[in-house]
Amino acid sequence: MNSPSHKAAMLDGRETDAGVGYVIPTSGPYAGWHMVVSNMAGYRSSVQAPAPAPAPAPAPAPAPASPFGDLRAGQQFLTEMNWLADRHISTGWAEANGTKTYRPFDTVNRDAMAAFMYRLAGSPTYTAPKKSPFADVSTGQQFYKEMAWLASKKISTGWTEANGTKTYRPFESVNRDAMAAFMYRLSGSPAFNTPRNSPFGDVSTGQQFFKEISWLSAKGISSGWTEDNGTRTFKSVQSVNRDAMAAFMYRWAH
Repeated sequence: MNSPSHKAAMLDGRETDAGVGYVIPTSGPYAGWHMVVSNMAGYRSSVQAPAPAPAPAPAPAPAPASPFGDLRAGQQFLTEMNWLADRHISTGWAEANGTKTYRPFDTVNRDAMAAFMYRLAGSPTYTAPKKSPFADVSTGQQFYKEMAWLASKKISTGWTEANGTKTYRPFESVNRDAMAAFMYRLSGSPAFNTPRNSPFGDVSTGQQFFKEISWLSAKGISSGWTEDNGTRTFKSVQSVNRDAMAAFMYRWAH
């Protein structure tokens, strides 16, 4: 501290580290003595400071919740929609930014339902006819093969029009009662004893597709909605959303 230059070095505010070195001089008046050198001013030493520890590798980015960019972790039916993608039952839409979307809250159109049913059945070998079974479905339009297959398997009979032709109405939304019929027929229209009492408060025993809706409930494919009064409802004429359709197909397959 009595040396102005050394004192200035030790008190220099730029100094952030203090090091201690151990040396044995080999010549000079202090040869053989043990000396301690305080490396406070950046003097070089024969003892090298250890290399700084490498910076930790950045944590890997969390895996995306879904192959579909519009689905988020924790949302209803995420497992079922991801399963649909894994099985190639749904390929979704390719967006301009390169991502895939599922559009879970869009309704399912009847042409897309045909594609779902065909892929759910394992995309069986099938040659579509040269003439469409439906007057409103051309042989060149999207999902023609799947809609023709649906007709060949009698999973959909379509509508008989006043002029005697059959129509499929591919761009109409699928209602929940028709969805029940599709799923029942896809299963081969199995033997099923229709219950005397409806499992749903808003489905009467005499209405169209009552058997199919009851079968859907019995198989646990649809539980409907639990209302405030404790009854369950099915909402037969409500359109099926794509997220709910994923759940129906997942439960059917499991």
